[in-house]
Amino acid sequence: MYKLYYTNRAKKDAELIKASNLKSKAEELLSLIAQAPYAYPPEFEFLKGDLKGAI
Repeated sequence: MYKLYYTNRAKKDAELIKASNLKSKAEELLSLIAQAPYAYPPEFEFLKGDLKGAI
């Protein structure tokens, strides 16, 4: 198992994740990364809506 280190930005984003009720999903994904960081990613949903200016 690998050890994950979090940046200051990730620590700030963790507060937003808690507020949006996505904590369990984020913890699940982080545990997958810790076990096998180079494994093929799990299934995902495509984002919908107008994403213009999101990046």
